[in-house]
Amino acid sequence: MQLSRLKLGLLIGAPVLLIIACVTGYFVYHMISAQQAENRKKVEGFGELVIPLDTTTPQATDDPSLNPSIAQDAMTPVEKVISTLKEERFKLLNEAEVMREQITTLQAKVDELELYKRTNERYAPHTFDEEVSTIHTRMKQFLASQEESKRFNSNQLKGMAAASAQEYRRYLTMNKLLLDQDQIDDVVNHHLPVFAYCIGDGMDIAANNRAEELQVLEYFKTEKTDLMSSRLKSDLKAVLEPCQELFAERMSSFSN
Repeated sequence: MQLSRLKLGLLIGAPVLLIIACVTGYFVYHMISAQQAENRKKVEGFGELVIPLDTTTPQATDDPSLNPSIAQDAMTPVEKVISTLKEERFKLLNEAEVMREQITTLQAKVDELELYKRTNERYAPHTFDEEVSTIHTRMKQFLASQEESKRFNSNQLKGMAAASAQEYRRYLTMNKLLLDQDQIDDVVNHHLPVFAYCIGDGMDIAANNRAEELQVLEYFKTEKTDLMSSRLKSDLKAVLEPCQELFAERMSSFSN
């Protein structure tokens, strides 16, 4: 009899328990789903705060340190951590910008020093003297090979070549020019000859005799004027300046 009652109780109670379990599971499921959705939103919000979607460099108005202190007092611990991270990020961005500006400034200084180094090497006495000496030799050879040079005597031709080398040194040093070999060839073949013939014509005018001609030749070799009379110095200056101006005009393309 007791066994029959137990069976009857099981037959009646089992469905009831099953219904209760189903109802309870339904509500628990919805509660868990709602909590998961809320947690997901919080996580997404956290990610957006820590790594903002807008990658634009913050301006001064975006400085987190300028936020009202009342709002910070109302923050949760997690929000305070996020706020601190944003402040650190803002500071790092500012420091990075300062470093970029410093790098740009330093690069400009490096470029300036490189140019200074190349210029000094270019005009080092030994190197530049050799170049000027080569110019002198090439001008002597050039003038000796030209038909137009036959109207000048040997002293005048020597003076023309020496004056050309002297003017080459003076002009390049004054204008801090760095010429490559092709440019040097252009100067020797096209620009210095015009200057040289201008000097040759000037020597013929300034020097009244062989002695003065030799003094002018010495000047073009050494720039010494000790033995020159005041009149010869004045005449030489008068004929030299137009030739220098002519050469400078022709060389202007190298200075630009």
